[in-house]
Amino acid sequence: MARRGFTGVSLQEIANKAGLHKSSLFHYFNNKEKLLLAILERIIIDKQLTPEEALKMAIHNHLSLTAQNIDNVNISLNEIRNLPKNKQWLHLKKMKTYEENFTKIVGEMKKKGYFDGLDAKIVTFGVLGMLNWTVRWYKKDGRFDISKIANDFCGILLHNK
Repeated sequence: MARRGFTGVSLQEIANKAGLHKSSLFHYFNNKEKLLLAILERIIIDKQLTPEEALKMAIHNHLSLTAQNIDNVNISLNEIRNLPKNKQWLHLKKMKTYEENFTKIVGEMKKKGYFDGLDAKIVTFGVLGMLNWTVRWYKKDGRFDISKIANDFCGILLHNK
């Protein structure tokens, strides 16, 4: 996945590379998206990355996943309110966990002098809002590819450092 991208590799190829039978991989991840989400969670909390690297990786991964699943992401962000309240909780819980991972990165960046004087939660909401808004205007065959958009967002947040 790291070399060929999310869409360029199959679960079978991942299982082969990991030395697993595909059914063993399915025991832990029943699709590639769940595997990617697990990788994203690990990256976000990985202490070996600098906070800047973690933010860049989180932004690139978020936008890559968004671009590959743009219709599903759009529905997820905009239509959850149409479910009965008792059915929304699981999705909202996952979104909250994802948000908390971004807040951890922002908190680490604040320790390094970024976002001085700003509340980490508000910064997180701003970052996720910026990222999630791409579902409204991003076009796969448009002027900018998703990597360019991610790089520019990172430049905005990191002051082109």
